[in-house]
Amino acid sequence: MGYKIIVLICLLVLAVSTANSASQKDGLLKIYFLDVGQGDAIFIEAPNGNQVLIDGGPDNSVLSELGRVMPFYDKNIDVVLMTHSDADHAAGLVEVLDRYDVKNIIYSDIIRKSSLYKAWQEAVVKEEASVIEPVAGRTIDLGNDATITILHPAESLSGKVMEKVNNNSVIAMLTYGETEVLLTGDIEAKTERQIILSEADIDADILKVAHHGSKTSTTEEFLSAISPQVAVIQVGAKNRYGHPTREVLKRLENYDIKYYRNDLDGTVKLVSDGKNYQIITTN
Repeated sequence: MGYKIIVLICLLVLAVSTANSASQKDGLLKIYFLDVGQGDAIFIEAPNGNQVLIDGGPDNSVLSELGRVMPFYDKNIDVVLMTHSDADHAAGLVEVLDRYDVKNIIYSDIIRKSSLYKAWQEAVVKEEASVIEPVAGRTIDLGNDATITILHPAESLSGKVMEKVNNNSVIAMLTYGETEVLLTGDIEAKTERQIILSEADIDADILKVAHHGSKTSTTEEFLSAISPQVAVIQVGAKNRYGHPTREVLKRLENYDIKYYRNDLDGTVKLVSDGKNYQIITTN
């Protein structure tokens, strides 16, 4: 990367938050690929207790899922990152901003004509959080050697008019020690090639499969560049798109990549101490 911008995220520790205090001492990164149906929602708890929500799924079911992984009294989220504004990633985020005190919001302020996007923009203004623009090279320091580095988009998209936004999804690398997780939104083959040509370091242990396992994503070239051991597919049961497609599953199998699916495995939890990681499923 030609440059790096560090954004420091601070967590206020309440004396009554004994569960948070315990989590700060265990030195573990926890990632929950939430089972929200046909959409994406990923909740991250950093080793020091900082919390990140990436996308919010297709409806308000993300709220009940957050209730299962956060203490009932915890109404704060340090970072909300919206990869792109399609409903299956963004619909639940409007209510998240209403229910939780969010300190930092990361999203590309692309201009779209939709009632959902208008509601999102109004919720962002009302939240009065710090808004961070995702541009390649920007790094969010979560503390205790845990970081999120933006790999795409390569430049600011703020103010640009777009209706199709899959290929402008925010792509990020979550790193904790030796554990690396590549988060890909809904990018397709075109953007996968761009990322490879950019010479960004995309080698990762875990891959969040793009676009719910659509055949237009997760090319063999992309998988070869990432060389993941594990993949997670965020997908709803019996969805009308036929996701994940047989083509993508075959590609994963050809590369001996073990994969998990929300429709079969429920919420998929990853726990890492920075050297080793464990995958836990709820089904």
